[in-house]
Amino acid sequence: MCGIVGFWNYNHQPASSDLIYKMRESLHHRGPDAGAHWIEGSLALGHRRLSIIDLSESANQPFHSPCKNFTLVFNGEIFNYQSFYLELKQKGYVFRSSSDTEVLLYLLMEYGLKVLSRLNGFFAFAFFDHRTQELVLARDRFGVKPLFYFQSDHGFYFASEAKALFAANLPKEIKEENLDELFLYRFNSGKASVFKNVLKLLPGHWMKITNSGKSTKEGRWFHLGEEILAQPKIKNPLEWFEETFHQSIQLRMIADVKVGTLLSGGLDSSSTLFSQYKQGFTDLSTWNVSFSDSRHDESRLAQQLSGSLDADFNSFEFKEDELVNLTRDSIRNHDEPIMHFSDGHLLGISKRAKEKVSVLLSGEGADEILGGYVRYKIHDREMRYRLLSLIRFIPEKWLKNERLRKMKRYLQMNNREAEILMNANELYPSDLQNLGVNSAKLLEEYRIKVLEEAKIVYPKNRYRQLLYLEQHTHLYTLNDRNDRTTMGASIECRDPFLDPNLVVGTGSLPDSHFGSKGKGKYLLMNSIGRQLPEYITKHRKVGLSVPWETLILSQPYLREILEELPKSGLFSMKPYCFLDIKGIVESFKKDPVRFYPIIRQVYFTAWWYKIHFQADDKVP
Repeated sequence: MCGIVGFWNYNHQPASSDLIYKMRESLHHRGPDAGAHWIEGSLALGHRRLSIIDLSESANQPFHSPCKNFTLVFNGEIFNYQSFYLELKQKGYVFRSSSDTEVLLYLLMEYGLKVLSRLNGFFAFAFFDHRTQELVLARDRFGVKPLFYFQSDHGFYFASEAKALFAANLPKEIKEENLDELFLYRFNSGKASVFKNVLKLLPGHWMKITNSGKSTKEGRWFHLGEEILAQPKIKNPLEWFEETFHQSIQLRMIADVKVGTLLSGGLDSSSTLFSQYKQGFTDLSTWNVSFSDSRHDESRLAQQLSGSLDADFNSFEFKEDELVNLTRDSIRNHDEPIMHFSDGHLLGISKRAKEKVSVLLSGEGADEILGGYVRYKIHDREMRYRLLSLIRFIPEKWLKNERLRKMKRYLQMNNREAEILMNANELYPSDLQNLGVNSAKLLEEYRIKVLEEAKIVYPKNRYRQLLYLEQHTHLYTLNDRNDRTTMGASIECRDPFLDPNLVVGTGSLPDSHFGSKGKGKYLLMNSIGRQLPEYITKHRKVGLSVPWETLILSQPYLREILEELPKSGLFSMKPYCFLDIKGIVESFKKDPVRFYPIIRQVYFTAWWYKIHFQADDKVP
């Protein structure tokens, strides 16, 4: 797990050692164990290393082939790297390290990009062929590892995080036309970012750069829909799921450092810990975020399960001032606006965990792959959808529950495709109209493209179409959050539920394995879930929720940001300029519950704007 950077100057302008050094050192948090860079003419590649597999200097990067014809900088892990040793040795390759980096280098030398489909892991890398003068970038299937690029007037730049691009003196400017999607959906999908000229290499894609960085070509090496349709029929799905999940855990326990588990007390993380215990792994540790408010707290469940599975339990609560500092650091780390609002807690628990471990396993991805969110239920059965749709005709004054009011606004769209596209939203078209935002672009090309793919894979099931869309949108944002918060503490986070064999195989199973009854996640609940205690399986779903509506009003620093919202430069740009921000702030003060969705949407974006584009010298 590391950070990678690089640039290729146009017109053969010699690469600056100082510039590549600044870029790589801006990512020191991603790799505090070693740092180096390499320059050949106008091309520069840099690397910061977090040592996980083969802790020796022989595994440091940039990594060069013995023949000196190939150079690699690599961020991530290839979990099945050991399975390639015999094959590569028979082809004459000699190993000087025990790292997965060297295996990846030789695989790319031997097979090129065709080998990517054989890799089980997460990664973003840059591979340079000195003979052909071709630089290849590639990213893993589900976007667990980030990769950004910027084509300027004088060169092509790439980095694991956008901040490294700005460290190269590239302009840090907001792309105003992308704010519509950010405002409505809370994040920019596809290749887009909130910054001008800063793009993301899409998950499962590659890019070839030639002609001294001037020419680029992109391609897709992994297509989830096509893989699902090509998957052979799985016999005994529950047995298959449990076996494949255990294999995923086994691979993700490979490390030369200690591995811990993020344990909320929910089904997903509990299954992750249980699998480790059942397979005989020892020296287990769990890391939990606790809350004084019992509505948000599951620490007692996590502690009880940890004790029964011989795991060292570690739980921490992050209160007001500490949480503010952690959240502010998260906003800095993430570069783009945060959208899940639990980033501070994850950064905090990662920092505490770093005192004992360098790798954490997470239950992330289970909800999107298996169907676990309550908001999915509305599309599970046609009869349920039709009954719920009647809420459109009930006067809002009769709906006392805020969730029911939200459902009414959601179903008022009366458009099934729009409802699928906006299932994760807090705001809907009627909200925009009430807020005076009438010019926002509601439908993004990337989201529509993914939904069209979903229709090909699941032509008769809107519920499965929704899951497919989530796996290409909402899941990517969770991966971004996990990467920035854990790497912000120099921790590698691994996601067993995102094993490619598990994701593709699960996606190929019949609809009967995706009912949303109870907690949903039929496959997990009826396999590993049957072996877990009832205090885990029958406990209500909580998730990592934070009472920001209370904190914003009560914590002095947060309250000051609230009072100063009308002065933020954010509200001079579309669509934020259409908002009556003074009125929104006053309404939130009077009714924090009802106006929380809109205030949260603008509050955290304005806080991000303050940190990244305005002086922020205050310490709470």
